[in-house]
Amino acid sequence: MESNVQHLAAGVVFAAVAAELLPDIHNKSPTVVVSGFAIGIVTMLGIHRLSKAIEKRDIGGNFAGAAGLIITIAIDMLIDGVLIGVTFIEETTTGVIIALALAIEVLFLGVAAVVALPEEMRNIQKMAVPATFGALMTVGVTVGVLTLEGAAEATIAVVLAFGAAALLYLVTEELLVKAGKVPQTPVSTTLFFVGFLTIFLLDIIG
Repeated sequence: MESNVQHLAAGVVFAAVAAELLPDIHNKSPTVVVSGFAIGIVTMLGIHRLSKAIEKRDIGGNFAGAAGLIITIAIDMLIDGVLIGVTFIEETTTGVIIALALAIEVLFLGVAAVVALPEEMRNIQKMAVPATFGALMTVGVTVGVLTLEGAAEATIAVVLAFGAAALLYLVTEELLVKAGKVPQTPVSTTLFFVGFLTIFLLDIIG
């Protein structure tokens, strides 16, 4: 079931990048696009390295196993929030599509974080984790709207390219890699394309 959800989320996020973000930066300066992608890749690799360092050094005591994952997801929530805010500034329809795609992503990541927590934790304490993720995403949206509204087109393009790189990294290095740890089934493969087609059709209808 977890693998199926990961495939569905991967398809949704992949479609959001392909249908919404990449067309918005297609006609921008190559220098701007490359800069945004480079920053996004370096940032995501840095987050991955931070996560591994936390796990290796056993930071967090009993929570060490989940600490790296939770910090990684928390940073990703901030990035996603800023991306949603920027896309709403650019075009409301694009913002809705991106928000929908990332909502499915957040659902999976929240579940993954809760599952990683120690079993002895009380349920109300575990629920505080996804609630915090939601708050961080809200902060990201607010920051994105307040700081980037009225910004130069080049700046918006860098942020969109950054977001596209971050989401593609999430799909290829997180969702699909983890989903590949269990045997591939026709159902999981089909769900990837169902997720992709759903967002793609919403973009066509919109």
